[in-house]
Amino acid sequence: MNTYPTFVSQSDLITRRPRLGLIAPASDILIERDFWRMGQAAGVDIFTTRIPLDMPLTPANLARLADGIAGAMERLLPEEALDAVVFGCTSGSAVIGADNVASRIHSVRPGVAVTNPATAAVAALAHLKAERLAFVAPYTADVAEQTADVFRNAGITITDARCLGLLTDAQIAVPGPEHYRDVLADMDITDAQAIFLSCTTSRALDSIEDLEQVTGLPVVTSNQASFWHALQLLGLTYAVPGFGRLMA
Repeated sequence: MNTYPTFVSQSDLITRRPRLGLIAPASDILIERDFWRMGQAAGVDIFTTRIPLDMPLTPANLARLADGIAGAMERLLPEEALDAVVFGCTSGSAVIGADNVASRIHSVRPGVAVTNPATAAVAALAHLKAERLAFVAPYTADVAEQTADVFRNAGITITDARCLGLLTDAQIAVPGPEHYRDVLADMDITDAQAIFLSCTTSRALDSIEDLEQVTGLPVVTSNQASFWHALQLLGLTYAVPGFGRLMA
């Protein structure tokens, strides 16, 4: 049985770049690209493993992600320490539950800092002092509703919401900034204090700065929030320009 290195000290981070482990759904098209972009800008090394996820995106298929978490962790840089781990599925985190995700990761890597997009987005909104949210999800209504409940359970009011009704990660990866601009133009964001664009395989990271300029509101996305929260957990609070107000 392998013995995995545990969390390293702050002094060790002086001699090497921080290491962020990423558990990505096998079907996710854009999460690695986004994390590499942010990692390059922030001076963080990204290490990825994949976990099976059946299509279409339904609560039942998302729940089965839990069965693969420990095995994915065993294949993630097994001979070296990781400083934090991101479980890279927003809706999967909502369905499985943050505590369940963390316990399965800790069964392999005790003590490592863990986050997921749903938990990270709630933390990001608290950091931005945003209690009222415009919520955009690419999923079907049942998956979108379970994801939205994460915010409601954290005391965040959803002032208006849209779901795009897409069934697969391949479909979700298609809409770009213009599409999100059109979606938000059709929403009532008058009372919102922030916008959340859900899903790790969406092109939401590409849309942040354009939408912040158009709406005047901070835009939080799954990948941006996860990366930001991982840095926060490691005490790395420096600005990373180019990815919206949250990271600036």
